[in-house]
Amino acid sequence: MAKNGFNIRRLVKIILIVAGILTLLVVGTGWYLNQHWNKLLKRELQDYVTDLSDSLYTVKFKDLHLDVLSGSVTIDKASMTADSAVYQRLLAQQRAPADIYTISVDRLELRYFKPWRYFFGKHLNAGILTVTGPSIILDQNATVKDTSTPKTAYQNISAKMKSIFIGKLVLDSTNFKYIFTRKDSSRVIHQFHNLRVRINDFLIDSVALDDPTRFLYARNYEIGMKDYMNRTRDSLYWMYIRGIRYDAAERTLHVGRFELQPRYDKTAFQKKTGVQQDRFEVVFNDISLRNLNPRLLLQEQQIWADRVNIQNGRLDIYRNRMMPMPPGNKLGQYPHQLLAKLDVPINIDTLTGNNVDIRYTELSPVTEQTGYIDFSHVHGLFRNITNIDSLVAKNKHLTADLDAVFMKSGKLTARFDFVLNEKGGRFGVSGRLSNMNGKDLNVITQPMGKIEIRSCDIQDLTFTINGGERSARGHVKLLYQNLKIAVLKQNKDHDGFKRKGLISLVANALVIKSENPSKDEKPRTADVTYTRDIKKSFFNLVWKTLFTGVKDIAGAGNL
Repeated sequence: MAKNGFNIRRLVKIILIVAGILTLLVVGTGWYLNQHWNKLLKRELQDYVTDLSDSLYTVKFKDLHLDVLSGSVTIDKASMTADSAVYQRLLAQQRAPADIYTISVDRLELRYFKPWRYFFGKHLNAGILTVTGPSIILDQNATVKDTSTPKTAYQNISAKMKSIFIGKLVLDSTNFKYIFTRKDSSRVIHQFHNLRVRINDFLIDSVALDDPTRFLYARNYEIGMKDYMNRTRDSLYWMYIRGIRYDAAERTLHVGRFELQPRYDKTAFQKKTGVQQDRFEVVFNDISLRNLNPRLLLQEQQIWADRVNIQNGRLDIYRNRMMPMPPGNKLGQYPHQLLAKLDVPINIDTLTGNNVDIRYTELSPVTEQTGYIDFSHVHGLFRNITNIDSLVAKNKHLTADLDAVFMKSGKLTARFDFVLNEKGGRFGVSGRLSNMNGKDLNVITQPMGKIEIRSCDIQDLTFTINGGERSARGHVKLLYQNLKIAVLKQNKDHDGFKRKGLISLVANALVIKSENPSKDEKPRTADVTYTRDIKKSFFNLVWKTLFTGVKDIAGAGNL
């Protein structure tokens, strides 16, 4: 037993000695490789950039550290800049690139790096590259003429390396400045702060460029922006854009939330304007712009997108009619006329808005009370939103199909047809309203017209209106039953209404027609011509034309 115990102890000692020797060998080898490969990697990194750019770019860094055992590489305070003398030489030879980069970073960290594959097989393979505090300036010059044969990324690296693979590339707090010089030498400058960039499954090798599942060698690029806030040019509103993210593989820009919020309450807002002016509160959620063209947006300030979708939102409009009217008129300010005047060229094939609530509130100068009209659960489909002449020549019609619940009660559908780039602002609108309780209109008829609807079953209202910027003609058909009204008078302190009994009785008995169609009669319709008040809006003209027809059918034209 002693002998056996002695043998076991000797075996344990031998194992410990061997383990120690192996540990020293591993540590020693790691230390040697760290020292040797660190020097090699520093030199190769600088030489790669110099060789691949034809000596145009120089790389500098404060420190580079390779840890062979953990498979990590860290680089501190790195920069890449172009040599102006070399650039001028390349320009003279017509071999200068149109794109010039200036890059600086606080720190790069390459993790899960496989040094053996890199040093012995010339394959750069890593799991994650994290770049902290990058600052990138891209100067793109369309006037530069490059007669050299274009090369792919693989052709550029193939003399030095067989492939580059990075599982995930992360750039945090990125500042990016883009300068574009057009062929006429005019310049466009965009600056973005605190971008978040994620690049997934990045691969450069002999076949990656032809892989249909990749976009610019990667499975996807995701670019996020810090929330944007700014005042509008007139300083009346704050504009917020939150949750901005661009998905390059889908060519889709996502916006989590867009808000336009007044900087002042209703009273202070009117004091600031001094005249009647609509006050807007806007919230749109989950906005996506699909197949957005980033090149046209950044270089030419043009917005081209196949489809824009707004998932839900809210639009509140308030107007104080007690304020004086603004000077001038609103000629040339129909929606399609304003689109034509925009400085930014736009081409959006389809815009969809879902579940948007719209309310227009007005303060009456007669009653000093507010009334409103309300459209809830609005769904809108807009087609051919463009102000680009060549596209308008092919299709002159911007159309909008809308459906909504009107005043919490009636089902409303409408179709607008705006004729683009035509003098006079020609338009058409048709629609239908069905199954509505007329009493729901009292929130607008009482403060605006001192009329109370006691009862009315609106079965069907159809209308067609065509016009321009000075007048409109409409055909209106309204089917209803049990119409009774009350004519109102207001208290002296303007805090309430009372019914005028005798006048109301006369109105219901002799003026108002209680139903349409009446017994043994055909349904009454109205053909209306309405001259626009040029100080008022497009929607005011549509509403006034429609309301005039409704009053004529109901026999209330003089009320």
